[in-house]
Amino acid sequence: MFSLAHSVPGFPRFRSKRTTTPSVRFTTGTIRLDGRTHVVLPRLGRIKTHESTRELARRIEAGTARIASATVRREAGRWFVSLSVHLDRATTTPARPDAVIGVDLGVTTLAVFSDGRPPAANPRHLATASKRLRHLSRAVSRKTGPDRRTAQRPSRRWQRADAARNRAHHRVAASRRDAIHKLTTSLARELRNADAQ
Repeated sequence: MFSLAHSVPGFPRFRSKRTTTPSVRFTTGTIRLDGRTHVVLPRLGRIKTHESTRELARRIEAGTARIASATVRREAGRWFVSLSVHLDRATTTPARPDAVIGVDLGVTTLAVFSDGRPPAANPRHLATASKRLRHLSRAVSRKTGPDRRTAQRPSRRWQRADAARNRAHHRVAASRRDAIHKLTTSLARELRNADAQ
């Protein structure tokens, strides 16, 4: 796996295994859904998914969606597949295009709104997970880690402890994204329902 230099022509510059996320993208071959809990990819075959693909399968069966490509990547010790889909959607005009709300994301509060509603409280995911992160970081520091000056390789116990710490950090980041996603979705639904009424 390598990346080509876009600005300077010449030989390709190979990716580092330490600094890049392992990933592969499939654009040709058999890329399809098998049932509601499996996906078929080239060279990898039939793979079980953690989440259900029911909604995408319904759109493909109805002929309103087509899978264009699939990207498999490894993140925090887990493998994820993201499907790029061409989707046919009916163009709709908003009933009230002037319905606008200003949202200011903050630190002490998650968001402050311009229409006078009370601000959304900050879930403080990092503060909640700080005790566990301290425990995991201490466990990593007690083990023999890598050292580039002496070319020392990390021990297996250090690798396991570091993977556990990375999973905890990934969980905090995912919880933050989930909170913002739920906030924006609830705002969009509320404005849409207000327009319908």
